[in-house]
Parts: sequence; C-alpha cells; structure tokens
Amino acid sequence: MLEFVFFHKVLAEKFIKKVENYQITATLIEEDPAWEVHVPEDIDDSIDEELNDYYDELFADDQEMYESSNAEDSDYNLAGIEISLQDGTKIMAETDQKILGKILSTITFDEFNQLVHDIANAVENPDESPICRRYRDSTK
Repeated sequence: MLEFVFFHKVLAEKFIKKVENYQITATLIEEDPAWEVHVPEDIDDSIDEELNDYYDELFADDQEMYESSNAEDSDYNLAGIEISLQDGTKIMAETDQKILGKILSTITFDEFNQLVHDIANAVENPDESPICRRYRDSTK
C-alpha cells in the first residue's frame, strides 16, 4: 500500500479525488495530527509518477498551511519520516518540519524516500569499504 501523508484534511480529500479520476480506490485514515491516503501499490507506473508529482505540489501547499496555522512562538515544529526496516518494522523518525519542507521543495518525494531507504539500509547493513571499491565490485 502506498501512503501519502497530509496535515490538512481538505488537501488529502483533494488528492483522493485525483486518485479516483484514475478509477483507483483510495482510503483516508486519520492518524492524529495527520491524514494518510492509502493507494494500492499495483498501479501503472505512469499513474504512480503523476500521483507523486501531484502529491509534491499539494505537499508544498500543506506545508505552507501548516506553518501559517502554527503560532510563531509555537514549540511544535516537528514532522515525521516513516522508515521501513528490513524486518518489516516501521518506525517514525522525528525531524524539524521546516527542514523537511526545504528538502521536499528541492527533490521529489520519491527521491527523498530513496535517500531515507538508502540510509536505513546502510545502518542495518554497515559496509566500511570505500565507495569506489563498492562501485568497482558491483560492476564486475
């Protein structure tokens, strides 16, 4: 199941309408303080790409709305990054939501997920050999 996270229900519902335009069923789940839109994984790659691009657009709006709805002096400036471990465990890493917003304004959500996956994989499977050796070994 693909998961798309929003902090504002109105944007999550907007995303669901886009998903349903492709005749795909999406599910909205409230995970206080956010909403998750679940989409089946077995969708066409081109639709997946379009939905991820649309999510990136909505995520920028979601971040702006989230930031403007919080008082300047609020201490609540966290966002969560879900990390899937090799054993199937999912953990939530807390991070500053402004930093996450800056990252996602530069790279796509898929690219960010790949980066997080690569970091988690490196932590779970440490390899102390130099990057150039790993590359050389992988091309043999």
